[in-house]
Amino acid sequence: MNALVFNAYGKTEDVCKVEKIPRPEEKDLKPGEMLIKVQAAALNPIDIVRIKGGLKALRPEPSFPAVVGFDVAGEVIAVKPAEKADGVEFKVGDEVAARMAGSRPGSVAEYAIVSFGVAAKKPKDLSWGDAASLGLAGQTAIQAFRKGEVKEGDKVFISGGAGGVGTLAIQLAKKVFKVGTVATTASPGEKSELCKALGADVVINYKSEKFEEKLKDYDFAFDTTGEADRMCSILKPGKKVVSISGTPTVESLQGIGMKPGLMIRFFLWMKKDSSRFRAANTHNVKYSYLFLNPNAADMKILVDAAGAKDIRAVIDSKYKLIEGTKAVSRMESGRCKGKVVIFTEEAVNEPKESDIKDEGKEQTKAETNEETKEETNEETKAETNEETKADEGKEPKAETKEETKAD
Repeated sequence: MNALVFNAYGKTEDVCKVEKIPRPEEKDLKPGEMLIKVQAAALNPIDIVRIKGGLKALRPEPSFPAVVGFDVAGEVIAVKPAEKADGVEFKVGDEVAARMAGSRPGSVAEYAIVSFGVAAKKPKDLSWGDAASLGLAGQTAIQAFRKGEVKEGDKVFISGGAGGVGTLAIQLAKKVFKVGTVATTASPGEKSELCKALGADVVINYKSEKFEEKLKDYDFAFDTTGEADRMCSILKPGKKVVSISGTPTVESLQGIGMKPGLMIRFFLWMKKDSSRFRAANTHNVKYSYLFLNPNAADMKILVDAAGAKDIRAVIDSKYKLIEGTKAVSRMESGRCKGKVVIFTEEAVNEPKESDIKDEGKEQTKAETNEETKEETNEETKAETNEETKADEGKEPKAETKEETKAD
């Protein structure tokens, strides 16, 4: 089968390519797994971190070539029932969406093996592209809100509202968590208007304004851009800042069932974001880091909300599988407004071939514009921040920052 793979850790342009690899078969399934025919997959900043080796301290690749991608949507073609049914069962013909996890990442391929425990059935009227775009970013936002104990009527602040996580976080805050006020940051113009259209009540121009001078008495702050220390002052005493940017904490890893050893604990201690804890203490608020825990229940919340038109995926660009390396370049550029989605040839009705554009040509103007570059650096800091870069071979990194920015 065709798949987008990387053959070693390194620069994406050096190690990524689309090539033929053995197709997974029904005999390869473990109990509680299914084989799907992939229709669409979405990229996230964590994919770039993974390719460059930023996750190898926590989760080294078992072998190369390794298939790129975590977010996926497709049709079930084989199942191996769980030994003990403790959740939704799947059958051949089901249409599903998932944020893949564990030892079987790899969504950008014609076929993939997916665990029951991270998948949900896709509503029939939800498109493949939208379904594939929800998992990582959407679950990150849901889990951040839960960690922050967000409740109906609250005032919440979400930095980087036009990013992959931010676009879904704004909608989920309003439609699912039913908060009273959503404030966010974005560059002026198109991105600010997008945030407003998604439901943001207050959009702060980060280029000319400081959010900490504009906001006060908020109930929760969600840091997707590496600015958690500045957020502490806008909260009511006792409230929480949750970040998906920067260095994970030992507690965040333990929260998803990992058992970091002495060496990893040492690295995390050395790179601890001390300024965040100091700011939290100064303002009598609580700071914590979120490491994503993919699961079927949160995936169901997302597909059901999207199926009901309460939320929608914001898609930046679409590619065919054979153009996978172009999709990686677009993701790595940091200029995305929403998700980068890759479709297999089997997705004949979505999108139409005429709708899949050569982003290398379409985005030339934006990608050579200096203002766009500056904007990108601010809005996607959590996904590509300096500590993420330093992580390559030195320390474990978080998934997701947007989007995040949080396995």
